[in-house]
Amino acid sequence: MSCSFHKPAFDDIKWMKEKLKESQPKCCDFSSGNLIGWSRFFNGRVGEIDDCLVVRVKDEASFCFPKGKNYEQALKTIVSEYGYPDFYTLEKHETEIIEKLFPGKYSFKAVRNSFDYVYSREKLATLKGKKYHAKRNHISYFEKNNNWSFEPLSRKNIDDCVAMNEKWYELNVEKDRVGIEHEREVLRMNFEHFEEIGCVGGVLRVDGDVVAFTFGERLNDNTFDTHFEKAFSDIRGAYPMINMLFAKNMLTDYELVNREDDVGSEGLRSAKLSYHPEILIEKYAAINIKDKP
Repeated sequence: MSCSFHKPAFDDIKWMKEKLKESQPKCCDFSSGNLIGWSRFFNGRVGEIDDCLVVRVKDEASFCFPKGKNYEQALKTIVSEYGYPDFYTLEKHETEIIEKLFPGKYSFKAVRNSFDYVYSREKLATLKGKKYHAKRNHISYFEKNNNWSFEPLSRKNIDDCVAMNEKWYELNVEKDRVGIEHEREVLRMNFEHFEEIGCVGGVLRVDGDVVAFTFGERLNDNTFDTHFEKAFSDIRGAYPMINMLFAKNMLTDYELVNREDDVGSEGLRSAKLSYHPEILIEKYAAINIKDKP
């Protein structure tokens, strides 16, 4: 069988969510907002093989692990049709399945810059203990020195968040022009389709002006995926404040929060580690061992 792949669109959300729910992914890459938003930057395409969601990447020469109950048959079909292609963004157990089905055909490589940081929702909400002392100090300073308010993100205040992000963009774009411009485009797309994606978010204001916002969507039955968290860095405590308030007020239905990867940025890695993740979700590439008899 040959499968027709296409650029993921909002018409795909319903069936993608169905297949993702069957698979309960732990990687942030497999949420509808990320699949649709970022696909244009890695040439991602989606299709259905053996009743599974299949993502094709890397100039359509490689694949991600099929999402759905019938993943083993989908893997066999992919290998039969495409001749042992490479696979990317694999969870550890998925590498074991590929090795079991196709022994000796692949080598597996961990991709550290893509590891996701996953946190206890309760710990983010309470920040108890010595290791969070600095975070609590920043929050205390923010509370004492600002006339602040927190509210859910909704269609009523999205325009205010877009305006805030434009200011943030001007202040930060020279740090990584390409990456920040791509992020800006994905963020605006997520805002435009906020309800369709099923996003949940929070907004922090000082004197009525937005100084921070965050939002994301359900990743699996017990994990929330935070797609974006933005704050003005010159406002002391704004980042830890929005993080804490969001976990405390908006994410009580979840046990864990996936705050995504660090894209290899030392500063971002340090910031994510400072919140003491419960686990790192390791991601792997499966590379075809060429000329293997």
